[in-house]
Amino acid sequence: MNRITTERERLQDTLTDMLGGIVQSVGIDPAEARPTTGRVAIVIEPPEVTYPTWRAIEIHWTLDLLAGTQTTQAASLDLLTDAIELLAEHGLNIERATPITFNLAGAGNIAAYQVKLNPLELLDQ
Repeated sequence: MNRITTERERLQDTLTDMLGGIVQSVGIDPAEARPTTGRVAIVIEPPEVTYPTWRAIEIHWTLDLLAGTQTTQAASLDLLTDAIELLAEHGLNIERATPITFNLAGAGNIAAYQVKLNPLELLDQ
């Protein structure tokens, strides 16, 4: 398995562990992201990859954090910011979190946060 896939799988496990009971799902398929009331779904976008030196790799992940439904958007904002704070408290190397609108296929637009991560240390170099 390549380094990018290995790190993505470790990232999925790490996010699930960090968020515990408030996470609905963590995956790479936006069609499977269906947050229910009181829970967060995370979509891991394909990463930006750089090779600063020979054999070295830097993987920059972007996460889309989704919560609630179209009818529960106001209450979902607190859940999204709670999830971001929880990830930061557990030591996830967050660069920034930006509010976005996320289109759930067949369900319309919901408020979300896009979280950009600094390179992580999930691989044994």
